[in-house]
Amino acid sequence: MKTMAGLTRALIEHTQDRPDATACEFLHPDGELATLSYAELLARARRTAWQITRLQKRARQPVVLLFPPGLGYVTALYGCFLAGVPAVPAYPPDPFRPAVSGARLTRILSDLGPATILTDQDVRAAWPAQLGQLRPALAVAEGEPESVELPIPGDDDTALIQYTSGSTTKPKGVLVRHRNLEHNIRSIARLMHVGLESRALIWLPPYHDMGLIGGILTPLSVGFPVRLMSPFEFLKRPISWLRQISESDATVTGGPNFAYDLCVRKHAGETEELHLDLSRWNVAFNGAESIRQSTLEAFSATFSPYGFDPRAFFPCYGLAEATLLVSGGHWDPRRPARGGQAGCGTPLPDQTLMVVSSEDGRPVTDGVEGEILVSGPSVADRYWGDSDGLRSFVLRDGRRFLRTGDLGYLSEGELVVTGRLADVLVQRGANYHAIDIERAAVTGAAELRPLAAAFMVEEEGRQDVVVVVESTRPGDRPGEAAAQVRNRVLVATGLTVSTVVVGPAGTVPRTSSGKVQRQLCRARYLAAGYDSLVAFGAAGSSHRSR
Repeated sequence: MKTMAGLTRALIEHTQDRPDATACEFLHPDGELATLSYAELLARARRTAWQITRLQKRARQPVVLLFPPGLGYVTALYGCFLAGVPAVPAYPPDPFRPAVSGARLTRILSDLGPATILTDQDVRAAWPAQLGQLRPALAVAEGEPESVELPIPGDDDTALIQYTSGSTTKPKGVLVRHRNLEHNIRSIARLMHVGLESRALIWLPPYHDMGLIGGILTPLSVGFPVRLMSPFEFLKRPISWLRQISESDATVTGGPNFAYDLCVRKHAGETEELHLDLSRWNVAFNGAESIRQSTLEAFSATFSPYGFDPRAFFPCYGLAEATLLVSGGHWDPRRPARGGQAGCGTPLPDQTLMVVSSEDGRPVTDGVEGEILVSGPSVADRYWGDSDGLRSFVLRDGRRFLRTGDLGYLSEGELVVTGRLADVLVQRGANYHAIDIERAAVTGAAELRPLAAAFMVEEEGRQDVVVVVESTRPGDRPGEAAAQVRNRVLVATGLTVSTVVVGPAGTVPRTSSGKVQRQLCRARYLAAGYDSLVAFGAAGSSHRSR
């Protein structure tokens, strides 16, 4: 007999044990708080499951979720689980970047083939032209269920088709099975020490694995409430995140490294006294991008007066192909930094992580950088449309290891992630990580936004380094800003930058989760897309061409 998948079983059990307890909340921009109990969530999810079943009949096609952040996204997701169909986390066209988000959605739909789109009336009304051009069947999540028997989703069924961010290549759909989800959520709960007494707060987009699995599914599965915020509200007012932590008694919340940096900068500009109580915040996870020791130290120094305990920091590393979490652990402020990078904790105890030479694939010793490989129950077995299994798998001693494409090293059992294999720049035989160059380019530069892209191009037989930055004062002495970028990078890393592009906000392309798209930036540069913005050319003269 088929065993019901853990996520649906957990929701049903929570409903039976505590039907009126709060499952999740959503904070609207106007301050209104919408709430769903476990019983209400299950009832709404069943209505959605009935609608999917009626629409698809027996097709069992993937269901693309096009919802703004909120409770509708959560109920639609669980509706897919109850209907036994793969949910595809996506997002409606971004009003600030409609071309970019629309292109990503088009690529996802092209990759999926036959699919169903599930959305709500607001999205359908706001984007009639865009949604009207889409080929899959389009449904609005509403209606009353009939007496229809729903399938029982099993542990081996696909729960999610989680598309990668596409920061280095085009997005690929990772098949995350219910058993992968259940294992990773159990591991997250165990490492973070969360339980029924915990309270979660999440502003991260529900379309990406950290916001979806870490921020929403983990609390709902374990059985503690989660309050959701729109990512747009955080980006507009970063301190609102901290206010909500204080007001909601949140114990677990977090985001990428940039979120903590942003809070520190915004705090410095605050003119009003802040009344915050961060003393109950005991898990401040930090992941999805490079984790800087200086960020942890600056945030701790800034917000310790409000009760924040630096030991609450939980640096972690993960990727969609491993469901989410690969390693993590609480930060020890007394432990010395390693080249400015904070460690990402220890690997999950029942998985295997190794670091191998990127040249010959042999395991390296502690402290030596190499490519990170991981194997275990959280690791997915294939991408959508890849019948032979994940193309980045490698066999070792009869076991399948995922080649993550990430670089790092182990130090006393702790993983330190240093960058991406695809983003290593070589100059005069020396290796440089793009992220180190980018950080040096903008550190301490008030005239630049804290964002950059570094890459290499071939110019007349030379391998030249190009750095693209964004100015807070576009058009104001770009040549001087570019010269300072070159000097900062040279002093910090020893690398010579050939060309600097200084542009306005939006010049550096990013994924929807905020990761820099270096390869897209490079493609734009090679297509002369930045010619009018070049502030320091390869010849060494300051100029703005064409």
